[in-house]
Amino acid sequence: MTTVIQEDTVRQLHLKQKVMELHVTKDTYVTLQTRDYIREKGMRLIVDDAVQASVPAGTHTAVGLPENKAIRPAKEMAGGRFVTQDGRTLDHKPEQMTHLHGNLLVAKNHPRILLRGMLDDLEADILMLQAQAHEQGMDLVVKELGETLDYCRAIMSSEVTEKSFTVTTLLGMDEARQREISHQPARYLGIGHLMPDHRMGAVAVGLNKLRTKARQTELAAVTAFCTPDGKAQRVDLIQALNRLSSTFYIMMLRLAAEKQKQAEEDPK
Repeated sequence: MTTVIQEDTVRQLHLKQKVMELHVTKDTYVTLQTRDYIREKGMRLIVDDAVQASVPAGTHTAVGLPENKAIRPAKEMAGGRFVTQDGRTLDHKPEQMTHLHGNLLVAKNHPRILLRGMLDDLEADILMLQAQAHEQGMDLVVKELGETLDYCRAIMSSEVTEKSFTVTTLLGMDEARQREISHQPARYLGIGHLMPDHRMGAVAVGLNKLRTKARQTELAAVTAFCTPDGKAQRVDLIQALNRLSSTFYIMMLRLAAEKQKQAEEDPK
């Protein structure tokens, strides 16, 4: 599967780890926002399996950046040639438009662009809760949120590259197992379906928020890929987002069960 490098990922590497040189493969999709950030910060973007222009040692300015023509977007984009869905050719990208894929431009309120925005927002919320769980020493939650973040990014990659979504398990559960646990939590988690409550704790309540955000993103995917007659073009992505929201629900119930067990053992 083609890897998508988002601006947020590169920003974190640059700010937190002081990374100035990013290595990718020729099949990596580096978004335009990411490339702009790399140029702005004077970083180097290197395709490991492609011949690069010679850059003087220690040069980390936009002028010294290699061109990296092996990286998508398409060559037409580098030449300032864009196309629109209605067949027009443009020599520049209007501010109100953005890239659907390659050098194809669409309005920024295109349903698929709105879906990408929802996915980006969901990833940001996962990261925020992961940081909060880390501060509370909840190592298992941190690990599992990291896996859901990777899963969410895989959905984004699948949508952008227009390739099938191939991830089959999440937190060690396939679709059938996940459905079984989420439908019968009392049997598997020791706690039944319940109404979210502030007494569950901040992280559990945060997981509930991620559940609702994943549902909203699923609806955005339905809007982006369903035709008026109800037929869906990307059932794989819609299904993946449905599974993601169920995963957050299971994680929330599990924390609630643990809190309930602790209260029973120490009723002070």
